[in-house]
Amino acid sequence: MSEAVATPEAIVPPSPSEFGLFLKENGIDSKPLGKDSQDVEMLELESKNLVKACTLLKENKKTDFDLLLLVTAIELKSSFQCVYFLHSLSTKKSLRIKVSAGKENPVFHSVTSVWATANWYEREAYDMMGFKFEGHPDLKRILNPDNWEGFPLRKDYIPPSDALNGPHPVSEKEMSDRTLSKPST
Repeated sequence: MSEAVATPEAIVPPSPSEFGLFLKENGIDSKPLGKDSQDVEMLELESKNLVKACTLLKENKKTDFDLLLLVTAIELKSSFQCVYFLHSLSTKKSLRIKVSAGKENPVFHSVTSVWATANWYEREAYDMMGFKFEGHPDLKRILNPDNWEGFPLRKDYIPPSDALNGPHPVSEKEMSDRTLSKPST
């Protein structure tokens, strides 16, 4: 008796959804990333297209993304990412946009010209992760003192030795190897 061998189905990349198609119609390429756990469309953009795409998504009546809910910073093994959480109060729809930058020089374009609230989020990403935002009107630390060294949310960050923290038990390289070399799941 022969048993049927189950073969894994080929992984099909997500196809562009509503907002990916909208951007494509307006000359902006994006990579569809599917939907998140809340059924929100996710797109990846090249950094050079971010401000143009965000302006279009905000100003067009079909999309009307009038609210920037959050900008968050992520460290991956080989790059950094900024993720923009957009929402439209009129259509009640949301969108996530991801933009990547290299580890050696994490530079992104500022969207403060599109949404004023980006000012605070971008300053936080600069302060905690060291991301630079071209075109930001006042990129400076927001949580740490101006003379703070390093970026506390990076995986290779070693806190300063002081009366509170004491000397750190591992070197920066050892810390980086421990945190960034974990197998992906």
